[in-house]
Amino acid sequence: MNNKIYQLSKPFLEIGSTKLIENIKILLYKKNENIFNYLDFEKDSIYIEPLLFAYFNEKNNKKIDVESIVYGFSDTDIKFKLFSDENGKIYLPNIGWFLTNHKNGIFNFDKNNFKLFKEEIEIEFIFEKIELIENTSIELLKYSIPLLKQFYFNTENELLDVEIEKITQNHTNNITKAYNLIKEYVPTQYELIEKYAPKCVIFNVDTYQRNSFATLSAQGIGFYNAYQKDYDEVFFVDDIAHQTGHVIFNVMIYEAKLFFKKDKNTILEIINLPDGTFVENRDLHVIFHALYTYYTSFLCLDACLENNVWVGKQKHEAMGRIAFYINKCYSDLLLIDNPINSEEKAVECFTNDGLLIYRELKIKWKEMYKKWFGVTKHFDMSNQPYNFTYSLFLELNPLPQN
Repeated sequence: MNNKIYQLSKPFLEIGSTKLIENIKILLYKKNENIFNYLDFEKDSIYIEPLLFAYFNEKNNKKIDVESIVYGFSDTDIKFKLFSDENGKIYLPNIGWFLTNHKNGIFNFDKNNFKLFKEEIEIEFIFEKIELIENTSIELLKYSIPLLKQFYFNTENELLDVEIEKITQNHTNNITKAYNLIKEYVPTQYELIEKYAPKCVIFNVDTYQRNSFATLSAQGIGFYNAYQKDYDEVFFVDDIAHQTGHVIFNVMIYEAKLFFKKDKNTILEIINLPDGTFVENRDLHVIFHALYTYYTSFLCLDACLENNVWVGKQKHEAMGRIAFYINKCYSDLLLIDNPINSEEKAVECFTNDGLLIYRELKIKWKEMYKKWFGVTKHFDMSNQPYNFTYSLFLELNPLPQN
């Protein structure tokens, strides 16, 4: 599988990752000057823990001790308090889950004896180790985590009640298949996913409320919205590629000045509903992100089709998804330049390094168009909403009868 950006991105990913880790180390030191007595300062894997990013972006983080987030990475005894959520659950990164009957409680933890105490009374709990997706090092966050709730808001900035536990149980098999397909058929992209998006959350929210919770403030987590009932591993291959694409690209272009000649906040498109209701301003930075996520979805869906992973309905859906992204990618490329014969505006928007990435994104679109347009040009996509919906696709594009 031709993944040119894999090599191009490596120095930029190293720069971005180094900057992010430095920032977390500074914030940890400001919070607790003695913190590095407990932690290996040189072990970078500690400082990419997503809950550290979430903690330092939470305005009201008094209900959690930062020491509890890094406890699982330390070989020494760290003093801290634990707080259970409204369901009595406690999560310690790199350790696991404590399931208690005490909702919104405050506890002391005896590390040596692995015991919980509340006001010096020992508390019973069920312990569950962290859950890794089979044959990967990707952690599946199977329960809700209070620190992440700050990111669960809708387009009106209203907090949402996000269902995680049940939807995760329903789709663990599908997401396991999908990660392993990417690992087998697109190993270069999987390497980046494993390194830069080592945790994931499956959730269930109406896409009209919110499509994705991807954010630099929870860097390292892929958020997958499994809101449609017919989703299987085809969806998850696509969405893993897409959502982790955001996470990887956040790191890659963290030093924005390396990529943008023009202000990255320059508005390129304003999206409104048919009734005129404002939905979103899409700026240069957002469009660059979107183009990379099309690239990653192309990579992973095409690799699976190329290797005849799917037949029947699943193959039909994967081809529909590729056709959908060919159209969307073309529309977004047009916001910058005509991808067929122009780079006049792109040269104004991007530095030389930015142009290197942009050109590869454009080349991938041309490659997918050349490879798939002939067999997908008859597809009618006129009833598709913002997110590809196979049930609607099937209404206008019946499954071929062999």
